[in-house]
Amino acid sequence: MRFRKPIDGDVLFPGTDGEQQGIQLWITVEIEASRELPVTINGIPAIWEEGCWRVKIPLKAGANIVSAENPTEETVSATLFWFPGGSRAWRLGIDDVIRCLENLNRHDEYRSIFEDPFFALLQQVHQQTGMLAHLHLFYQNEDGSFNLSMMTNRFREEFRANSNWLRMTFHSRAEFPDSPYRCAPYEQVLSEGRQAAAEITRFAGEEVQDGATSQHWADSALPGTRAFRDLGFRVLDGYFTFDEKGNPYVSYYLNKEQTAHAFQRDFWADTTERIFFVKDDLILDQTPLPEIESALAALAAGDNGEFLYLLIHEQYFYPDYRSYQPEYGEKLLKAARWCAASGYHPAFLTDFVMEAWE
Repeated sequence: MRFRKPIDGDVLFPGTDGEQQGIQLWITVEIEASRELPVTINGIPAIWEEGCWRVKIPLKAGANIVSAENPTEETVSATLFWFPGGSRAWRLGIDDVIRCLENLNRHDEYRSIFEDPFFALLQQVHQQTGMLAHLHLFYQNEDGSFNLSMMTNRFREEFRANSNWLRMTFHSRAEFPDSPYRCAPYEQVLSEGRQAAAEITRFAGEEVQDGATSQHWADSALPGTRAFRDLGFRVLDGYFTFDEKGNPYVSYYLNKEQTAHAFQRDFWADTTERIFFVKDDLILDQTPLPEIESALAALAAGDNGEFLYLLIHEQYFYPDYRSYQPEYGEKLLKAARWCAASGYHPAFLTDFVMEAWE
């Protein structure tokens, strides 16, 4: 026997996956097994339909153990998740962040973080749309002339006061090399993450840290990914796609089957490693400004339109960057306005991805 749909680790939402009735989500479970031996699913007799055993069951919020059994006492189980707070929610992640902090540190005359143009833009969009911003930080800039240990702590209380909508977590040590943790040992990743977290706490307070983050290139083998988990990150984002050779791309350690499945879902959990993966839905700096609203509408109308993850990279904001986008602020504001007008509420991932492991 095996689960056809859903499978172990799936995070389910109303709409495509089931129907919410009060505090429960009713879903249909499909089990592939011999037709000759009747199957029960969570004790409920299943019906043979279209080449599999099917039954409707309710899920509670959080983690749910679903078990299928036949008369020979062969049993298969899966852990399925339902996070009600993720329905009609959207999240903004900002990758490769370091320059706004370097600029704050450089300007002794600044009395507020919002005198920095990048933070000023985020505040503007937050005030107009309710957007929440999660910054994924490099430890140091491209040439190594600035790192988080050099960041002034005179804005600490202001960062803490704005932590309800502005968060910061570790991304990687630096922008280059690409895929910095592909072959990195566990100890290196853990050490670099702890170093960054300690500095973030020093200059911005524990309140700005969070249990979700983005790893630079999302390309670590299992030891490096375990280090991110052990740094306290229970949710990691990625593209979960394939390169031109057909190999998993921006997909951590996941194999081809897992990568293909994660690409089709908003979230999928590796229940053995106890890590949730969330798929990036739209990369704003790769989307032309006139196409943002139509791209979001297409995502919302698709199979996984209950939750939207929008991603943008900091460096495209700056006129001296080699791929500067003068419409950067317009892109961010247009996307946030569309989400607000379309009934999506802004959320941090840890607002609704509940602690699920016993």
